[in-house]
Amino acid sequence: MLRWYVGDLHIHTVLSPCSELTMGPQDIVRTAIHQGLDFIAITDHNSAENVPAVQRAAQGTRLQVFPGIEVSTREEIHMITLFPALEQLFDFQEWLYSQLQEGENDPSLWGPQLVVDERENIVAENMRLLGLPIHAPYDQVVRETVAREGIIYPAHIDRRANSMVRTLGFLPADLPFRIVELSRRANLADAVERYSGSGMQLITASDAHDVEQIGTARSWFRMSEPSFPELLLACRGENGRQIAVLEPEEAGRSGASCAAAVH
Repeated sequence: MLRWYVGDLHIHTVLSPCSELTMGPQDIVRTAIHQGLDFIAITDHNSAENVPAVQRAAQGTRLQVFPGIEVSTREEIHMITLFPALEQLFDFQEWLYSQLQEGENDPSLWGPQLVVDERENIVAENMRLLGLPIHAPYDQVVRETVAREGIIYPAHIDRRANSMVRTLGFLPADLPFRIVELSRRANLADAVERYSGSGMQLITASDAHDVEQIGTARSWFRMSEPSFPELLLACRGENGRQIAVLEPEEAGRSGASCAAAVH
């Protein structure tokens, strides 16, 4: 049976150099549940090292945590990548690390990049240049993601910086998923009207760098359960699965979480 689930598929942790120290695993999970989310995705910049800690922090709760990375391509386009399991995620991360710019992070300049456990203890500091664009172009990132059974789509296309639309001036016709993400500041009603009939599905997400931002933008997903195979079907718009950026009228009747979003 299909019903509406609500998720925020763009959340950073203390591993991202631009994130606040509030973005530890326990606080992320606690806040996401308080916000009425059924699932989230952890998408740090060019790394996935804190995904397992957030997944462990969510064990025993109703919150599903999908593994992902926000990749900054050579063109400085930000792309959201999501993977079915840690095996594919870390295989992709190994390739991604080979594409990072050479040098070490300067925490005083860019901010710390902390690897933590599920109890928010610091276990390491990642000194790679995670906040800078990688050497690979967006189309290579797409191929590497799809080769690992992942989902990929451009992030926050309505922003001036790091937007595929702003950088290229168009959306490539050969993107494997006809999805674009809108930022939490987007006018969703206008966007729905603008993209109506385009064949593109819209997603909005918080891009949270502070716990207070988690869930301030969310999307609704019509699925049979909050699992990656169902998410994949929703992203493809197959078998009755859907994505909505405006709360569907029937979402409340279906029993899905319906906490109010702030845009």
